[in-house]
Amino acid sequence: MKNICFRLAAAFLLVFLLAGASFAETAAASWPAFNGINHDNISPDRGLLKAWPAEGPKLLWSHNKCGKGYASVTIADGMIFTAGSLTSKDTITALDFSGKILWQAENGKSYTGSNPGERSTPVWSDGMVYQISGLGILGAFDAKTGKGVWSLELKGSETKGSAGTWGYAESVTIDGNNLICMPGGKNTLCLALDKKTGKKIWETESTGDNAGYCSGIIVDYKGKRLLLTMSAKYAMGIDPKTGKLLWKFAYETAWDVHATTPVFLDGLIYITSGYGTEDKCLKLDDSLSAVTELWSGKNIDNHHGGVVMVNGYIYGFGDKNKGLHCIDMKTGKKLWTEKSVGKGSLTYADGMLYCYSETGGLVTLVEANPGQFKQAGQFKTPSEGKDPFWNHPVVAGGKLFLRHENDLFVYDVKGR
Repeated sequence: MKNICFRLAAAFLLVFLLAGASFAETAAASWPAFNGINHDNISPDRGLLKAWPAEGPKLLWSHNKCGKGYASVTIADGMIFTAGSLTSKDTITALDFSGKILWQAENGKSYTGSNPGERSTPVWSDGMVYQISGLGILGAFDAKTGKGVWSLELKGSETKGSAGTWGYAESVTIDGNNLICMPGGKNTLCLALDKKTGKKIWETESTGDNAGYCSGIIVDYKGKRLLLTMSAKYAMGIDPKTGKLLWKFAYETAWDVHATTPVFLDGLIYITSGYGTEDKCLKLDDSLSAVTELWSGKNIDNHHGGVVMVNGYIYGFGDKNKGLHCIDMKTGKKLWTEKSVGKGSLTYADGMLYCYSETGGLVTLVEANPGQFKQAGQFKTPSEGKDPFWNHPVVAGGKLFLRHENDLFVYDVKGR
C-alpha cells in the first residue's frame, strides 16, 4: 500500500512539475512585435536544437483558421496574435498555447489587390494589440478580449495617407507611450499617437512620396535616440521624441518596394531592397543629423524576407533565387552564398538561422557562421496552400512558429 501511495505521489509530482515547466515556458515566450523584442529579428531563446532529425522537429500543433495573408505572429502574456483575411474582413486572431481561439476581431475590409490578404503583423504593448489593415485602418484592441479601443483611417481626411501598389504592410513601432506609423502621402510622412487613446502626439512633414512597406526600428547612439525607417523613395532618420526629420537618403528601387527594416551597428546603417537594387551601408554623423554612404554593392537585394545581423555579419536572401548570403556589414565583403535554400525569410536564435523558403515551404536550419555555410536540418511544412510562403518565421519559448495562408504550425525546437 505504501508503495502504491508513493508511486501515485511521484506521478502527481511529475505531472505538476511538467505542467509547471510548460507554464513557465509559455509565460517566458515573448515576441511582442514584428522582428521581436528589440526589432532586430533576434530571439533571446537558448538551449535549442543544434541539428534536426531527418523528418524535422516535432510538430506540436497546428491551427487552420488564421485567414489568408502574409502576417507573422507576435507572442506576449501567454497569447499568440496573428492576422489574416476571413470572410472579406481583416481579422486579428488571438490563440492560447494549444491553438485554441481566444478571440477574433475585425479591422475593416480585407485587402483584395495584387497578392490579396493581410500583411501587417499585430503588435502587443501594455495589454493592447495594434494592427494596420492592408487598406490602411489602424486599429487598437484590448489584448485579453479583442474589444476595439480606438481606430484611425490612415487614408482619411485627417492624415490623407497614401500607400504603394500593395497597400499598407507596416507593423507599428511602439516607443514608450507612443505608437509610431507611416501614413505617407502629401500631407504627413510619419505620425505618433498616444497608444492608449489614439490622440496625435506629433507628425513628420511629408517628403511627398508614399508610405513604404518597412517597419521602423528605434536605435540609441551616443546618448541620443533615432527612428530608422524607409518610405517609398528614401531611407531616413527621425527624432522619435518630436517627429523632426533629421535626414533622408535617396534610395529608389523598382516598384518603390522598401520592405526590409534597416540594421544598425555602431553608427552604421545597412539598407537593402529587391529587384537588383544595390544594398548600402550608411555612416551616421555624430550629431545624428546626416549620413554619408560608406559602401554600396549588389550583395543582398532583399525583397521582403528580412535580414539579421549577428556579430557584425549580415545574413539574408537575395532576390530571384540568388540564395542566402553572408556579408561583412562594415566592409560589404561577401563571405559566402548558398542557393540550395532558395529565396525566403529568416530569423535567428541561439547561434542558428531559421530559413523559410517562399517556394514550397522549405524550412532550413543553418549555422550562423561567417566562415562557411553549414546546414543542420531541413523539412517542409504540410501546408497545402498555393500562395507564396512570405510570412516570417518566429522562434520563442523553445518553439518555431510558421504561418502560411490560413495555417499556423508550431514546432518543438527545444534541445534535449
